Amino acid sequence: MIDHAFTHRLRALIGRNCCYFGRDCRIVEILAETDSDQGHLVLEAFDQLPPIQTDQFGQAVFRANEHIEVPIHGAQGDVSDELMHLLDALQATHAR
Repeated sequence: MIDHAFTHRLRALIGRNCCYFGRDCRIVEILAETDSDQGHLVLEAFDQLPPIQTDQFGQAVFRANEHIEVPIHGAQGDVSDELMHLLDALQATHAR
């Protein structure tokens, strides 16, 4: 179920700060839906101490912010609960 208008409106949120299940994040990308994969909204989490990233051999290399993929659509093709939670939090922040 590709809805280009909805995806375009989600793209307008790129760069906005948000709170996702208690974690401070920024919306950094919208991954469009394809025939084989559903679309995702990508968040960059800003934790006080970012997790350690490893190289291809499993060796610790550096710390970097975690990226979280939030599914756009749920199992029945409607808006996912995770995305609704994020949009509700954005609306509550905007209303303040």
